[in-house]
Amino acid sequence: MIIKDPKKLAQRMMILCILIGLVALVVAIIAMFNQQHLIAFGMAAVAIIQIWNYKLWKQKAR
Repeated sequence: MIIKDPKKLAQRMMILCILIGLVALVVAIIAMFNQQHLIAFGMAAVAIIQIWNYKLWKQKAR
């Protein structure tokens, strides 16, 4: 599937960014319950980076 409209592509990438951030946050919470602190730290870092990326994309879209 090729998306030719840049606005649609940007919107889909933002949705994907949000989805990845939420999944990473859920995995981090589950890892904390299972005493897997290294995995929890890594997934929390991924979630934070995705939030940062989303904010940057949102500013560029304006």
